[in-house]
Amino acid sequence: GYAEVDAEIAEKVAEAAQIFADLGAVVERADPGFSNPLDTFNKHWYTGAANALSGVSSDRLALIEPGLREIASAGAAIPHMDYIAATNARGRLGQTMTQFHKKYDLLLTPTLPIPAFAAGQEVPDPAKYSRWPEWTPFSHPFNLTQQPAASIPCGFTQAGLPIGLQIVGPMHRDDRVLQAARAYESVQPLVFPKGPRHTA
Repeated sequence: GYAEVDAEIAEKVAEAAQIFADLGAVVERADPGFSNPLDTFNKHWYTGAANALSGVSSDRLALIEPGLREIASAGAAIPHMDYIAATNARGRLGQTMTQFHKKYDLLLTPTLPIPAFAAGQEVPDPAKYSRWPEWTPFSHPFNLTQQPAASIPCGFTQAGLPIGLQIVGPMHRDDRVLQAARAYESVQPLVFPKGPRHTA
């Protein structure tokens, strides 16, 4: 695929996939067959923000989170032809996943390709990322396709940071996603690593 996954995360997700195999599922490596849809997502996200804030008065606009105001401003400047192209790309992405799910009931991915980082910041490394969708390559595609997805814990890094497994299903098959999540959690309950706990 188009995303580089941290080695510890890849290992835990592979172990989670094996648990599904042990439960009787047929698990195969498979590429859904699409390239990074980040630009398509951003155009929808930015123009959506612009639309949402279009009727907000200037005094109330000043109370809105600066990052949201920034993307809304960028969204207002996107040409309508670019938005139409993004809408068409979104439709093609949905068609690609429809074809994928004709063969596969579910898609398993890491929830995130990187370990958790400090709270209170949008990106872990400003030199590498500018916005959060850049480090969430496995979730925003399915916001575009409107598919049901669940994130469940599947282990921890050596540093004790949580790792998530994402389960993606076809449109309107939330039941299938929830059944798979429940099956996994029934045989692999979450056990927190031993170590010091820090409280606020």
